[in-house]
Amino acid sequence: MFNRFKNKVLTAVALDHPALPSGPGHQAYGGGSSGTGRGNNSSSSKDYDASGKRLPKKFQYARPPFLQLLTYDELKASADHNVRPIIVPRDISLLPWNTGYAECVNSGKSKWNEDQAAFHRQVLSHPSKQYHDLPYTYFGIYDGHAGYGAALAAANQFHYILHEKLVDVIDLLMPRVESENGFAMPLHHHATLPHPSLFHKQVSKDELIVGALESAFADMDAVLAEDRDKYRNAGGCTALVALFILGKLFVANAGDSRGVLCKRVKRRKVVSATTQREECNGVAEADGAKVEDEFEVVAEPCSFDHTPDTERPRLLTVGKHNPALLGGEYIAMEYAKKPTTKDLGARILYRQGAMKGWTYKTLTATDLKIPLITGVGKRSRLLGTIGVTRGFGDHDLKALGSNLPIKPFLSPHPDVVCFDLCQVRNEPGADDNSDGEYGILVMATDGLWDVSESQQVASTVFGTLKRFPAERHRYTMVAQELVARSRGRANESGHWRLSDSRAAATVDDISVIVIPVYQYYREYRDWTQTVAARNQMRSAASEVVVPVPEATQQLSGAGSPATELSSSSESSEPPEEGQEAENNLNTINLQPAAGGKTVPLGLADALPAK
Repeated sequence: MFNRFKNKVLTAVALDHPALPSGPGHQAYGGGSSGTGRGNNSSSSKDYDASGKRLPKKFQYARPPFLQLLTYDELKASADHNVRPIIVPRDISLLPWNTGYAECVNSGKSKWNEDQAAFHRQVLSHPSKQYHDLPYTYFGIYDGHAGYGAALAAANQFHYILHEKLVDVIDLLMPRVESENGFAMPLHHHATLPHPSLFHKQVSKDELIVGALESAFADMDAVLAEDRDKYRNAGGCTALVALFILGKLFVANAGDSRGVLCKRVKRRKVVSATTQREECNGVAEADGAKVEDEFEVVAEPCSFDHTPDTERPRLLTVGKHNPALLGGEYIAMEYAKKPTTKDLGARILYRQGAMKGWTYKTLTATDLKIPLITGVGKRSRLLGTIGVTRGFGDHDLKALGSNLPIKPFLSPHPDVVCFDLCQVRNEPGADDNSDGEYGILVMATDGLWDVSESQQVASTVFGTLKRFPAERHRYTMVAQELVARSRGRANESGHWRLSDSRAAATVDDISVIVIPVYQYYREYRDWTQTVAARNQMRSAASEVVVPVPEATQQLSGAGSPATELSSSSESSEPPEEGQEAENNLNTINLQPAAGGKTVPLGLADALPAK
């Protein structure tokens, strides 16, 4: 109890100081003291097996491979808590599309930087070769807590799990290849794949990809659960993933890391009243000061934080329906006013479960138990212990001061947001504003967002890009600028303060990824053109050149080959219900443009004709 009180006092007095470690009997992991000298370790009980042998680490600590920090001395220098150096990639060509990345260690909260980042470029290839190869790119950023193990495991394993999930739906995602007789091979030729007409629900490709992400998150959490008896305790981590596939951007988030799509769009023309009167009188405005096309910076959210405060209805519902999880020490209710013993017998406003409104109840002694959720905003805590409610790991996490498990309240389920890049339309007169129209995706851990608003980050992004319009490292410079602003500077007392104010800077680890979305869309557009060209080559190779007189006789006889092909194709067409479901899977055929040239605008335009 004294340690908890001391932590609260120090946090209130010096907000930029990291919290003190819990003493024996108050471990976040492992419950009470083990009596073996390991009680001060936050993950004591799971660092050793039943026989007392220390469990091995599944992955050796390292920074993201694209940073190329290969020696222990380099790792140690990157974790200097006094200097807090900003680390950027030595070779930006290792990242796709000149993507920017920067990171900074905490000010002493933990020995190592517990954030992790990863990216992978993959290709979905069907074994039967009936489909074109489908490329995709994945980025992930993971914020670890109570150790770096979970974040490190996710950075090394999640992309394998995601790839398996996409392979499971490969037949429904990929564009079809034309067969030798010149028309597309129908999906129901596969014995293992039911035809869409057999589905009782309409299923779109977007839903298939969202489902792959959701199930990959669940499986990653299950892997950590299985590994806890084989490897040293991994702690937990949040997860923020961006998937570029089929001309779309999918952002999946579980935790309090955040993704923001920063855009620079043209405002509507602003015309002053004076200008309108002068135009009505036939007077032309020469200097253009009153008639101006301006750009505005917009921060479009791609994720939403999962904290005890934002997920209060879900957590209260879990506690209401599972009172055993509260251990008789907590109560799953929220009060409009903190109840005291003086209020016993009085009426008090409260709500519980999924209630959005408030109602009255008579206060009893049971209502004086500790609330399941305390605090508000970023300082809200679940069972007085953890400030994030979704992510991976935390399977052995216990409430401070008790042996109550917290994992039943936590969830790995992500919120997924989709952006269709094919729907972006270029504004006329906007010269070289591709980054503004398609957006710059900023993915960062809460070390950035604790001291920076989304709109402020978006302004910094385009302000930096404007200063370096032709620099190849410009996106890395943006990431570096964002980290530098949130890290601030250390004053004479060693406290980190923001450079533009006296406010406390973040003391947490900071990791930032800056992705130019248009660079992916341009790559995707080239791919669709390649697919369309291959389809046209297959169609040309399958055509049979027949002399004109013979073709005329066939037209007047039993029918031309084209007619026979058409009738054959019609006979193999699925019923109307199946066709509707198949269209819902976006298997739209390619239509040649006027003049014989094909200019695909998206995946649908690149698909072969039946």
